[in-house]
Amino acid sequence: MEYILYTFDSTSKAMESEMVIKENKIPARLVPLLPEIDAGCGLALRSEKKFYKEVENIFKSNNLSYEDRYILVYEDKIRKAKVKKYDLL
Repeated sequence: MEYILYTFDSTSKAMESEMVIKENKIPARLVPLLPEIDAGCGLALRSEKKFYKEVENIFKSNNLSYEDRYILVYEDKIRKAKVKKYDLL
């Protein structure tokens, strides 16, 4: 399973982003920032990778900003995820 993690420079931006994404019926949730990522406020918005285009459009159309993006990959039978720098476009 692959997810996109969006980091923020403040908790309020993270919470606002989660609310707007969920209002648009896209499953997402705030999660604690992984130790591999040293950024922002300590929270990240996690959404499935298959929704990344919709999420990016919602950020853009609602003037929401994030600090950075990462890809989080959970491989079969491995509990610890791999974190990669975001490079989808």
